[in-house]
Amino acid sequence: MDEQKLFQEGIQEAKKSYAVFENVLFLVLIALGFMGMYYLSVSGLPFISMLYALFAVIMLAFVLRKHLCTGCCYYDKWCHCGWGKLSSAMFKEDSGNQKLGGKLAGLTWGILMGLPIIGMIAVVIMGKSSLTDELIFLVPFIVLVAINGILHVKDCQKCKMRFTCPGSGAKKE
Repeated sequence: MDEQKLFQEGIQEAKKSYAVFENVLFLVLIALGFMGMYYLSVSGLPFISMLYALFAVIMLAFVLRKHLCTGCCYYDKWCHCGWGKLSSAMFKEDSGNQKLGGKLAGLTWGILMGLPIIGMIAVVIMGKSSLTDELIFLVPFIVLVAINGILHVKDCQKCKMRFTCPGSGAKKE
């Protein structure tokens, strides 16, 4: 880790309670996406929702932890979402590819946030659920997407990796 490239005013470590809070928001966001697309079924199974949840677990818990977090200065520490601790429990330090991780992170979050919106609209268009029923999932989902975006930028502004992280939402200046 090149200490010269780190944001010196960044936090040393985040509070565990904040990391738990942020992960609860992620879980609620994914649960709303899952439930909102539930009626997109194949042979009576909520196939799209199941693939969505499986994709979320694989990408967020494993693939991105390997490629983003193993090369982070918060590796084995509590970052804003606690994933530095998680990655150190599963992977060796510097064992991932941060450039690949950055590309995969953009794709992953695009799918996790975009697919449910499209899926919920498709559920209504296909007549599998009423607009009123889908709004119960769609509105909170969109609100949480916005909150996630705001928190992402705020977290990145306080992060030591803001200048080097491929997923940083903070200005690089």
